Amino acid sequence: MRIRRRLQEKAIELAALNRWQEAVELNQQLLRVSEDAETYNRLGKALFELGKYTESHRAYQNALRLNASNPIARKNVARLEALLARGITEAPVTRSTRQQIDMRMFITETGRTALTSLVDVQRGPAVDALITGEKVELRVEGKMVYVVDLDGNLIGRIEPKLSHRLVELMNGGNRYLAAVVQSDSRNVRILIREIYQDPSQRGRVSFPGKLGEGATVLSSLRFDEYEDVLDEEELVEETETLDEDFIGGDEDEEIGLDEIDQDIADEDDHLEE
Repeated sequence: MRIRRRLQEKAIELAALNRWQEAVELNQQLLRVSEDAETYNRLGKALFELGKYTESHRAYQNALRLNASNPIARKNVARLEALLARGITEAPVTRSTRQQIDMRMFITETGRTALTSLVDVQRGPAVDALITGEKVELRVEGKMVYVVDLDGNLIGRIEPKLSHRLVELMNGGNRYLAAVVQSDSRNVRILIREIYQDPSQRGRVSFPGKLGEGATVLSSLRFDEYEDVLDEEELVEETETLDEDFIGGDEDEEIGLDEIDQDIADEDDHLEE
C-alpha cells in the first residue's frame, strides 16, 4: 500500500506538469503492482495526451472491464471510438511549436482568471490535436478576440461579452496567458489569466462578476484524477486549497523512478521470503 500510494502521488504530479510520457510509464508500473479502473483511466488520459488514440482506447476499455459503470472510462471510450471510426488512430497533427503550461499557474485570485467556452470552433486536424495544458494565443481583430495555436491555426473565438472586454484591456496594454483545459467533440474551453496589467489599466478588474466565476469555482475545487480537467460532473468540492494528491503529496520528498523500481523489487523479495 505504501508503494502504491507513492506511485499514485507521483503519477498525478507528472500529469499536473504535463509530463505525459513519464506518467504513462509510472501508471504502467502501478498496474504491475495491481490493476484498478482508476489507474487505467490515468493511463488512458496520458496516452491520449500523447496522441496514441488506439492505446488510449485500450486502456479505457480495461477500466470498463474492471468497472463497467465507470463514467470517466465510458465517456472516453465513446470519444475515442468516434475518432477511431474516422480512421484517426493517433494525433493528426504533430507540432514542434507546441508548448504546455502547468495548469496550477491559473489558480489565482478572483478577477484575474477566467474560464470560457469558445464559439465558432473550427473542426479539423488542428483542433483534434489539441491537448490539455496546451498554450494558445489570443489575437485581437476589430472587436473580436480569436484563439489560435502556436502555429497560427484558428481554433475559435471568445464569446462576444468577454471578447469586447478583452479587446479594451489588451489594446490598453494588458497581457494575458491562455491554455486549453478541454477539447472534445462537444466543446473547447480555455483558461485565461492576466499576467501583466498596464499602468493605464490600474484599478480595472480583468474579469469581474460572472466573467470570472468559472475560475473562482476552480480555485476551490480539486482535479478528479486530472481527467477532463474542468468537466463539472467530475469536480469534487475541496476546502481552500488544491488536494495534496494533485500537488504531489505531503511531506514526502521527490520520488525518482529508480527509487520506486527498487521499492517494488524489495517488496517482491519480502513477499518471497
